[in-house]
Amino acid sequence: MIGAFVAAALLIFTLAVLLAPGEAVPPGIVLLLCGAVLAVLGVALIVLVLRMLLAQAVARDVEAAQMKAELDEVI
Repeated sequence: MIGAFVAAALLIFTLAVLLAPGEAVPPGIVLLLCGAVLAVLGVALIVLVLRMLLAQAVARDVEAAQMKAELDEVI
């Protein structure tokens, strides 16, 4: 999923680079496309961080369940 966001960002950036030279497209449109690239990369970064946090939370939940089982054996 993260790769899809990065690929989309690269495609949009390629489009911006292809449209930049010449007078057919105003510079503001190219700037908007570059802003869209940054937004898509930001979404990819957020997805990456959230996936890492989810993996950490699952690992802690498993560890907590193991500790609770050990505590139940002692008590």
